[in-house]
Amino acid sequence: MLLTGPGGAEGFPLAPGQANLKTMNAVRCCLVGALIAGAPAAAGAQEIPGDSLSNAGVVRASALVDSVFIDLTLDSAFVNGGDFGSYLMARVNIRPIPRDLRLRVFVDTSRIYLRGTIADLPAEAQAALGPLLAIFPMETRIAGEISLTKVAREVVRFRLESMIVNDVALPEPLVAGVMLEVGEQYPALSRTGRDLYVEIPLDAEVKLAPGGVRLLGPPTEQAPDLRNRNESWQD
Repeated sequence: MLLTGPGGAEGFPLAPGQANLKTMNAVRCCLVGALIAGAPAAAGAQEIPGDSLSNAGVVRASALVDSVFIDLTLDSAFVNGGDFGSYLMARVNIRPIPRDLRLRVFVDTSRIYLRGTIADLPAEAQAALGPLLAIFPMETRIAGEISLTKVAREVVRFRLESMIVNDVALPEPLVAGVMLEVGEQYPALSRTGRDLYVEIPLDAEVKLAPGGVRLLGPPTEQAPDLRNRNESWQD
């Protein structure tokens, strides 16, 4: 399984640097007002369901990916949601996984959910989002919803569909503006910063399942030798 290069996926039409700052600031003000007025009060410390992100998870997921898609020693494998999330982060070049990243990964058949609180973000991320999140308590709930779609016989796409604060979805223009900046920092993503395209063997499958991701190898033994075409998922 391999990352493709950054592509021209459809998304928010503004190019980097073209966003209207006055409009974005107005959206932020409206968002803050809505969250303060309408968000339910925090109900104290609650355990967030899901699996943790870790560097060990990167290694475990890499071994399973190689076994199914590269070495073909397994027909299929199930990867824990936290391990697979860690592995995707590593492929985007967020590595090592920060020790103070305590978000949890929850997976069902429709979405990958990244959940936690502001306090679960690394200090660097908190600082970067300070103007938007500084007014909220550290226990404020945050989440991201990621979809998985097979867009070609050899390509799947992971897409950030929404960002949520205190159970309120952030306005699309705000999400798009923030993710454009992310896309500039991480070339493995599409220009919009919301899409990660992943190459797999011809007619192989990557499917969401309760608690994780199921990898299904190619239907024949004629799978392409991906190591000769690009770098392996396992560095």
